[in-house]
Amino acid sequence: MKLLSTFLTVASFGSILAQSAYKDYGIEWGVENNDWCIIKKGRCDKSNLDNQCFSFPEYPCCKGNNVVLETIEGKWGVEDQHWCGIKEASTSTSSSSSSSYIYDPNVQYKEAPQNYLNPCPQAGKIIKEKYNGINGANALNVYLPYGYDEKKQYNIFYFMHGGGDNEDKVFSTNDVRLGNYLDHMTMNGELEPLIVVTPTFTKTTAQTFYKEFHESVVPFVESKYSTYAKSTSAQDIKASRMHRGYGGFSMGGVSTWALFENCLDIVAYYMPLSGDSWEKDTNAEKAKSLADAVKKFGIQKDEFFIFSATGSSDIAYPNLNPQIEEMKKLDTFIFTSDFSKGNCYYMVADSKTHDWKFIREYVYDALPTFFHE
Repeated sequence: MKLLSTFLTVASFGSILAQSAYKDYGIEWGVENNDWCIIKKGRCDKSNLDNQCFSFPEYPCCKGNNVVLETIEGKWGVEDQHWCGIKEASTSTSSSSSSSYIYDPNVQYKEAPQNYLNPCPQAGKIIKEKYNGINGANALNVYLPYGYDEKKQYNIFYFMHGGGDNEDKVFSTNDVRLGNYLDHMTMNGELEPLIVVTPTFTKTTAQTFYKEFHESVVPFVESKYSTYAKSTSAQDIKASRMHRGYGGFSMGGVSTWALFENCLDIVAYYMPLSGDSWEKDTNAEKAKSLADAVKKFGIQKDEFFIFSATGSSDIAYPNLNPQIEEMKKLDTFIFTSDFSKGNCYYMVADSKTHDWKFIREYVYDALPTFFHE
């Protein structure tokens, strides 16, 4: 790729050290090894986070993430009429950000039709899987949508249970029955077919499960089932983050906030339900810690999405609500359920309590907003 449309082809410069050969838009250019390079002071320090992309130092790193061209070297953009390299964690394409989905900017609590609790004629499949993770032998369940085709790519959503439960709770046929909900939602066009995984933190803690998730669960599941990850290499897992979500109820919500702070480079969508962050003591510190994670991973404001919910009579409300209020004070978080315009939403269901029968309704309201950006 290495060319600039505004320059003539370089054929005979040879190896020229840092001499100014061309200057425009305040940037000095030289030629080294028959190629243009930036020689302006302050642009050559690769330890600088602004310079950490594949094209540096020959070409600067893009500030944005609009892909103009993709080559074997990486994804390229154009800023200030110059080619620039797009940072890996910020990569997106116009096709991934354009969607025909019509958002509701202010989603309100709505219960699913009563028959969604019943078996659906177009039922998906729930598979019990066992794996050996960093905390020893463990198990999880995988929901495959009706008509699952291993030749297709599917978005994937990991959903964590609450304290005292295990990986079987969410898909239990005599209790939560979320599998039935997913079947009906998919059949009725409310939800695109997707894979849903229910892991467990019983071999560790809710707050530290992110380690097992990152090192064991994702590689195991996504090496076996068809997601947007081309492989389970670190690079491919990161590249497919916009097609991966994580959520949970109660202690699963605690797990979700912890995972946000530690796995933001591999997960874009989050659904913490009736559970607050336990990473810091005060609500202001919690909000700042979450915002700091966004900066730490170099994620842009349009590259992560949070849909949190609880009930006004939920035991988690007094802890979650003030945390959300502190988050609203920070410009990192833009509150709306229209994720084409913002990245964070908080839904409070009037009089609802800390009960799975309400949590499945939150999932019904929230999950259709995922995976459109």
